[in-house]
Amino acid sequence: MDEKEIVRRAKSGDVAAFEVLVRRYWEKVYRLVESMVGQPDAEDVVVETFVKAWQSLPNFRGQSSFGTWIFRIAVNQAKQWLRKMAAVQLEPLDAEWDDEPIPLWEVEAIALERDWQRRVKTAVQNLPEHLRLPLLLRFWGELSYPEIAQVLGIKDSTARMRVVTALKFLAAKLGLTERPNRGRKQ
Repeated sequence: MDEKEIVRRAKSGDVAAFEVLVRRYWEKVYRLVESMVGQPDAEDVVVETFVKAWQSLPNFRGQSSFGTWIFRIAVNQAKQWLRKMAAVQLEPLDAEWDDEPIPLWEVEAIALERDWQRRVKTAVQNLPEHLRLPLLLRFWGELSYPEIAQVLGIKDSTARMRVVTALKFLAAKLGLTERPNRGRKQ
């Protein structure tokens, strides 16, 4: 069954049809939201996203794909969550450790991988929002440039330019830019 038919059925109150849409988009929406709000809060925001989508489904006009529409809701829910969390001071919980020891030869590899993931996440979070959101939608949300443009209300070319600019900023921040060999003979 094509997506337009599933959406039509969901709009008429068919819960099973909406569940099909949830299963189809849950993972992509989760990855996008997690990249915006972090792992501990991502599932709550995704649930809120789909609740909001279900409540707003009668107003969905089909001018964009359901995927574009749900990502727009997810971005707005994540932004709202971040504003709410910024107003609340929470004390960090102690990290939980497994009882099973990690072999010493794996510790360095795990530490390096986690350090790299932390550095990338921090660099992405430090991008200005107008660059961060298109990047997140492209790589975590796996949206096309026209879909990104629809979600953010910008032109396709602007979406593409912002993703490229964000990648250049990240490469520079992470020390991944190529440096020319000046004056060296090979």
